Amino acid sequence: MGTTLIRHFLFAMSVLTGTAALAAPLQMVLLENHIPQSDDKRINVETRILPKLQQIALPNLHIEPKLLSNARAWELLRQNSNYCALNKVHTPEREQFLYFAKLPTSVYPPLQLLSTRPFSDQPINLAALLKQRPELKIGVAAGRSYNAEIDALIKQYPQQFFVRSGDDAAENLALMLGKQRLDAVIEFAAIVRASLKKQGISQPVFGQTLQGVSLSRGFIVCNKSPLGLQLIRLLDQKMQDRQYQADLVRYHREFFGEADYALIHADLMRYFPQS
Repeated sequence: MGTTLIRHFLFAMSVLTGTAALAAPLQMVLLENHIPQSDDKRINVETRILPKLQQIALPNLHIEPKLLSNARAWELLRQNSNYCALNKVHTPEREQFLYFAKLPTSVYPPLQLLSTRPFSDQPINLAALLKQRPELKIGVAAGRSYNAEIDALIKQYPQQFFVRSGDDAAENLALMLGKQRLDAVIEFAAIVRASLKKQGISQPVFGQTLQGVSLSRGFIVCNKSPLGLQLIRLLDQKMQDRQYQADLVRYHREFFGEADYALIHADLMRYFPQS
């Protein structure tokens, strides 16, 4: 009788252990460059969407946010199979070592050349401007892909670009612009104006269209491994949640001014038609 009871107990424990193992959520480390402040509409869309992602991911996916510099994030993304990152622009080079989510977590109006004095009332040819004005110093963020043409110009004219690294590169560049330590920055207008407002700087900023620059979409990416593929596909399913999509569209509408939002509305509706 004692032996039978022990066998039954061991069988029951093995069933329970197997069930618990099946129920254990997958673990995703989600790298980001900003401290999440879900109640702060001034910073960006991603800081507000992160808590929603964590909520819809449960119970079978646990997302652990990890704050890192952009350079360090890229390094770890290549090394760790369960590492993913928020808000990365799609490029063919990145697709070689990353899986991209099907839906964006952010859509931004076209990048602009932002300055405290206008350069022109016409769309700017950046290559021509750099040749004509060799004294210019333009701020850009390290490790960021702007587009193929701008990325090439940054490499071609390194003396005319001030490259800022760190977790708050965009905000620090905006601050330098506001204090007129830079002639211009390449950034989203809403980010620069929000950063200056946060710092209490009332310096007027002029946004100038750059030729050949279109709107920008940020995606969640994961390490290109079997586990990374499993994580990104599970996240793709979770991001179909209608309330999540409605909140994401609302966060964009609340963050951007009316004119900027008008530039991205059609693209948002293409991805989130029910919102």
